[in-house]
Amino acid sequence: MIYLFIFIIIFLNVVIKKSLIFEDKIEFSNHKSFISKKKIPTTGGIYLLFFFIIFYKDFNFLSCVYIVLMFMIGFSSDRFKNFSPKLRLIIQIFLTLLFIINSGTYILDVRIDIINSILTKHFQVSIIFTIFCFIVLINGTNFIDGVNLNTIGYYLTIYLIIYYLSYNNNLFIDLVFLKSLILFLTALYFLNLLNKMQLGDSGSYLVSFFTAFYIIQFVNFNNIVSPYFAILLLWYPCFENLFSILRKNYQKKEISSPDNLHLHHSIYFFLKIKKFKFLNNLTGLIINLFNAASLIIGGYYFYSTKILIVIILINICFYVLIYNILIKKNLRKKFF
Repeated sequence: MIYLFIFIIIFLNVVIKKSLIFEDKIEFSNHKSFISKKKIPTTGGIYLLFFFIIFYKDFNFLSCVYIVLMFMIGFSSDRFKNFSPKLRLIIQIFLTLLFIINSGTYILDVRIDIINSILTKHFQVSIIFTIFCFIVLINGTNFIDGVNLNTIGYYLTIYLIIYYLSYNNNLFIDLVFLKSLILFLTALYFLNLLNKMQLGDSGSYLVSFFTAFYIIQFVNFNNIVSPYFAILLLWYPCFENLFSILRKNYQKKEISSPDNLHLHHSIYFFLKIKKFKFLNNLTGLIINLFNAASLIIGGYYFYSTKILIVIILINICFYVLIYNILIKKNLRKKFF
């Protein structure tokens, strides 16, 4: 059935490409500005929505409703550039609260006894902490979705690693669904590579919202898996979000204001200085390869909290180092 579904979305993408319904209306000045000057449909979100509702059998009716509403927030953001970021954030928090209570998805283990005790004894603290993690990932994913392949490639890598580890270590997970998801994301990856489709805000919200839920469940059902493996898997969009907040505070900018100072912008402009071709896809591919190497290494130690923390810290240090080097080089060329 998954192959029929993939065929249908490819066919629909050809038809929808000529329609304005899913076209990204955001102006050239925001964080997605340099993706392409062509009109590319932001149909990734609608494809993800139907995939999760059709293929993920563990969602009850209310979970499907919350998934649809999360899609609608992103869809509204794609369509209406003046959609208030603060209102969007409030709705995200409210939907996430309803979703995690309905699905029973809570973070209760961080491998620190004192914090674990608080999370288990004080239920409201666990809820707040879980919501925080969801929101950081959702909006961080939206930040990194600025060049082709970056977001889809990143999440495809995550699920490939989870599949490999689960298959080889008899971890508790639905391998049939996971295989279908990997095939589906691979199809989206090539559509994105060929500039035939973008995720849009609706797509980035959905893939991150579902992945936050899925990985928390994965860790909760497999005690051997360290929660820091989940942090490693999701470190890039989460750190991108937190780093952007710190940077904008330091620069005295509105946290919600879009800019072109994210890591992928810096890499893109650096490649432009060096006169590389296919800058959009190349930027995403470079980031994908670095993250893939990091996540693969971490996958061999999915049970070891100490080693995983070291890998996460190395990633953060490398990010900050590369970011600072590229920003200085790009500033000399007056790209910012």
